[in-house]
Order: sequence, then C-alpha cells, then structure tokens
Amino acid sequence: MARLSRISVVRILALALGFLPAAFFLLFLLGEGFAELIDGKTGVIPIVLMMLFTVSGYILAWKRPQMGGIIMISGGFVMGIYLLITGGVGEWQMALAYSVPFMLPGFLFTLLKKLRTDLSK
Repeated sequence: MARLSRISVVRILALALGFLPAAFFLLFLLGEGFAELIDGKTGVIPIVLMMLFTVSGYILAWKRPQMGGIIMISGGFVMGIYLLITGGVGEWQMALAYSVPFMLPGFLFTLLKKLRTDLSK
C-alpha cells in the first residue's frame, strides 16, 4: 500500500512541477514569441519550436507519462544545448533556466514507470 501512495505522490509532483514551466512558457510564447514572428523576426523560430515540442511532452504525460517524460527530457536537453551554442558558454544560467524546469518533471514521469514495475513484482 505504501508503494501505491508513493506512485501517487510522484505523479502529482510531476504534474505540478511540469505545469509551472509549461504554463509559463506557453504564456511567454503567446506574449513574446508569436509577436516577434508576426513582426518578421525569424530568429525565434527554433526556440519557439523547441518550447512547443517540450510543452507537448507535458500534455502527453497526462495520458502516457513515460513517453511524455522522455519528450520533456529530450526537449529540455536540446533547448539547453541550443541556448549554450547560440548564447555562448557564458550564458549557462539561461540554458539551465530553460532546460531544468522541463527535465526534472520529465525525469519524475519516467520514474513512474519503474515504480509501477516494482509494484507489480
């Protein structure tokens, strides 16, 4: 019974921690990203696509936690590497600020699969 409650706690924590960056970045995209695209600034296209991909992982995680978690981890990782390349190594804080908020809940979503597997044994 204790493992079942652990699974619930991890799932709720993953959903809550994933909601915060997903909501923030979606609002950011609506307020800034798409406005810059309308103004003709095409330099934001890669980061907008990466954010949409990563947020879609969170949405998918509601139904398929492991697949959504993998998408969140990979999207966060790619976004961090992209920001390190474009901003330079001196901008590592920005890269972490964009990537870790998605990678942490993504890890928790993938952890759910292991917890459920251990429970069935």
